[in-house]
Amino acid sequence: MEKISTKYRFEDHNDGTITDHLSNLMWMKNDSWLNLGHLVSWHQANEYVQELNKQKFGGYSNWRIPNGNDAKSLFDLEVSNIDREGCEIHLDPIFPSGCGYTTWTTETRGAKAAMGYDFRSDYEYWLAKENDGFPSGVRPVRNIKTAQDIEREKLRFVDNGDGTLTDNETGLMWNKNDSFLDMDKWVTWEEAKVYCLELNKSLLAGYDDWRMPTRKEAQSICDPANPVTDAYGDTVYLVAGFPPGSGATCWTKTLNKNDKSLAVRFQFYNGDYKWHKKGLRSHGVRAVREVKPAESGDA
Repeated sequence: MEKISTKYRFEDHNDGTITDHLSNLMWMKNDSWLNLGHLVSWHQANEYVQELNKQKFGGYSNWRIPNGNDAKSLFDLEVSNIDREGCEIHLDPIFPSGCGYTTWTTETRGAKAAMGYDFRSDYEYWLAKENDGFPSGVRPVRNIKTAQDIEREKLRFVDNGDGTLTDNETGLMWNKNDSFLDMDKWVTWEEAKVYCLELNKSLLAGYDDWRMPTRKEAQSICDPANPVTDAYGDTVYLVAGFPPGSGATCWTKTLNKNDKSLAVRFQFYNGDYKWHKKGLRSHGVRAVREVKPAESGDA
């Protein structure tokens, strides 16, 4: 990728926010250490970001914890800044010095561990979410959405008023609830498959062709600009229209070509996916079906 000079890459809006034109992300100029003066646990980082959204910091209410790739995008070995301990960090000097040298990310391992990112050395580490003694802070970020983006999404996603949402761009109809919302429990891959079969038996919205999504289909409804809370109050990213309280992950029908015991589980908390054993009891599944051409005239 062609390197963009600092002069053109970053834009300081003089309201506590900075836009990175390379990644199309807006960052809070200060991190939590500069604003609070103390370290925070992963849960406190979430609360901090939620408070920013309540206050509509900078005029926006979709601030979030960065994912691993977001944080890594700010690391630049050719630039130098000074952290709160007087050590060098490789963060553009458009951001104030004296900040923390790490940030929590949305990358998690189960319910207890989360990943932090270190701007001193491009280093990723794992900590218990409750840990507030290690040098952990958070650098809030948001995806930039234009008025045109918002209008386009209103036309793209249609609430059918029957518990389903249609994506006019992909031609897919989604169950607004996932299996976690419907059953209040995690499911294995096989149980996720059975859940979809039960939706067909009950004729959800009048249809009997509900199924598990592919990895790409699940990814199509992940929207980093629209944070909502999952079943445990943590942040997940779904297009507008899906209710809060779902599972953080979704089983898919995408199987490993070399090992059929592995299936993709998509992660709505960071937009990533991983291969998992089908017997793992994971968060849930979000059923989907393809809209048939004859349905375009349905009223």
